[in-house]
Amino acid sequence: SSQLTLYIFMMGMLVMGAVNMLMLKFQTMQKVPMIPGGPPEDFHHPVLQAGLMMIGEVICLPVYYCLRQQEAPAKKAPPWVFLVPCCCDLTATTMMCTGLVYAAVSVAQICRGSVVVFVCLLSFIFLGRRQQVYQVAGVALVTAGIGCVSSSVMFGSTDSNSSNVLLGISFCIFSQVFQASMFVYEEKIMSQYTAEPLQVVGMEGLFGVCIAAALILILSPLGYVNLPGALHQISSSRTLMLSIIGSMCAVAVFNACGANITKRSSAVARTTVKMSTTILIWFVELAAGWNTFRMLQLLGFMMVAMGTLVYNRIVVVNFFEPLPEAEPFAKAHASA
Repeated sequence: SSQLTLYIFMMGMLVMGAVNMLMLKFQTMQKVPMIPGGPPEDFHHPVLQAGLMMIGEVICLPVYYCLRQQEAPAKKAPPWVFLVPCCCDLTATTMMCTGLVYAAVSVAQICRGSVVVFVCLLSFIFLGRRQQVYQVAGVALVTAGIGCVSSSVMFGSTDSNSSNVLLGISFCIFSQVFQASMFVYEEKIMSQYTAEPLQVVGMEGLFGVCIAAALILILSPLGYVNLPGALHQISSSRTLMLSIIGSMCAVAVFNACGANITKRSSAVARTTVKMSTTILIWFVELAAGWNTFRMLQLLGFMMVAMGTLVYNRIVVVNFFEPLPEAEPFAKAHASA
């Protein structure tokens, strides 16, 4: 029954991860007037979208308090430690929402695989962790795969649209710098404290909502955020409103399932779900007519998937493995 429960959580994480990305892309495709009687305009509000996703993360907080054990943790995490990963998460989400305006959702999802590249680099700089040959090989495969995906999209775009597509891909890739920063920070700082995954997600979401609200209030008078226009669009379109509610619920369920998978399984399950989510998004995108099939994009996805598997040592290539006499030292470096 425990194995069946794990599969249910994996399925929930797979479906909800795909639903969230597809809903975010769907929102950017909607054209709704920003003022009564005005012309239809695109729903391009990345800061607001990121803030709404943070609300989905906040939903995890009451779930955590309902399910938590009553035993006092060994070293309770102070609230301030959640601030830095929250800022990284909010920035990454905002940039991803901006990238989705210009890039196909499957391309954006594949570009998210570049996080291993930046995790590798930042781990070396800030954690002093020496990367092994198999990790460097995985990073090289991911980089080459994203290059293939970018090339396939560029070749399939018109000259007038190619610059916008390149901009979208750039936003999606650069957003992973902040995602990787969040992972490295959590490993360096937050590993010193006892915190449940649902608590981490919920607290980051709580800080994220507050910061997003402050940003919107600051940027609105400057003309960078049109909050009244966005709210009018949402209230005027039931389809848009339902997609936003669906996205928030998907974020909550996705993180709840992810927290349970983290407890019950290993990196193999999480990586499998991540790769399967990309495939599911691509199939839905093709079926909906949002994108066209390109062989080069398929090749790029396969390279990103293989690079991720090699980097996490789920697929072992003997040629890239450390020599037997060097392996104890490699493990010592990895645990340092």
